[in-house]
Amino acid sequence: MAWKSDPILVKPGLRLTSEEKADILSRMPPPSSTDGHIYVDGVFEGGGVRGIAFLGALRCCDDLGFRWRKLAGTSAGAITAALVAANFQIDELERIVGGLNYMEFLTQKTSWLIWNGNPADDLRSPVRLIFNLLISRRLGEYNSDPFRDWLQDNLQQRGLKTFKDIRNSPFGADLKVIVSDITSGEMLVLPDDLEIEAIEGLGRPKLIEQLGLRNRDEFSIAEAVRLSMSIPFFFQPGKLGSRRIVDGGILSNFPLWVYDVPTQAERSSTVRRCPRWPTFGLRLTEEGFQKQAKIAGPFDMLGAMFKTMMVAHDRHHLNQSNQGRVINIDVTEARVTATEFDISDSKKDILYQLGYQQAKEFFHTWNWSKHLELRGFDPADLIP
Repeated sequence: MAWKSDPILVKPGLRLTSEEKADILSRMPPPSSTDGHIYVDGVFEGGGVRGIAFLGALRCCDDLGFRWRKLAGTSAGAITAALVAANFQIDELERIVGGLNYMEFLTQKTSWLIWNGNPADDLRSPVRLIFNLLISRRLGEYNSDPFRDWLQDNLQQRGLKTFKDIRNSPFGADLKVIVSDITSGEMLVLPDDLEIEAIEGLGRPKLIEQLGLRNRDEFSIAEAVRLSMSIPFFFQPGKLGSRRIVDGGILSNFPLWVYDVPTQAERSSTVRRCPRWPTFGLRLTEEGFQKQAKIAGPFDMLGAMFKTMMVAHDRHHLNQSNQGRVINIDVTEARVTATEFDISDSKKDILYQLGYQQAKEFFHTWNWSKHLELRGFDPADLIP
């Protein structure tokens, strides 16, 4: 039987009351003068299967009537961002993501020479994983085509395939996906960076030219997300023209900054424009569940480095202005690793409830005017 959120949502005291909604909405930016909706942007951190917690937070946002306009994400967070940008409603998101069997993505090994048991064990034992790859002469154990096909099929239900389709849709969303380019050693924001030189200074064609695209927005959403969640050594690296691409979380697991970067027009203006609505970051945290590594030799060191590369969060300090827009979801209670692909429904329940609860707690103390002041804006300058 597919996982459902109904048993969690009926728990006493979980969902927002009408009084709580009214209080929270009184501190939000004013509704749009054209359609009466309250718009927000969202940036989703990578977190593997623990991203189920985002569904709970999104349900809380839906209860408040928020409409999403700009979305971004890394790795598993890019999956959520893409489906939200495609305007799937919360009930549909819970059916698609919550009911997902992640093991179905791991059905195509890149070689018959790769022998393993539970795929999650490979990420905990990188020496064996790398040995498998050396024997099979492959760069990853699994082909990520099943994931791409799954996402593509779901997007096609909305008549969506490319970034252009989302931008030109009636709901007019924007989507950005973070990937790691290990050929040039840099982070890429898709689709924006498809128009940069393939290798700057060498006169090579732009990526859109290598890919046979007329413009960056013709790039496939499903392919971008597939590239962003291609865990190194686990999934076969993707390609963008001449570049090898892996999981975006290697270089930026929580791209909260992505919609703060000014456009060319904004850079040339002497006036700093006040945002019309907030950008909320949805981030997964945990305390003490991950055991400290014991490093007694080179293989221990390799394992510790591999684990850090795969599942470590951006632990850098978020300044005060950014802390005020980050919904931190502490998932320690669920005791779930990012790569627990065979996650049980009971653990999904815990993650979902934590997501709703902690989003609700965040909104109880959040204030639009105070938020603008922390970011250096004058609320009086808000553009109507």
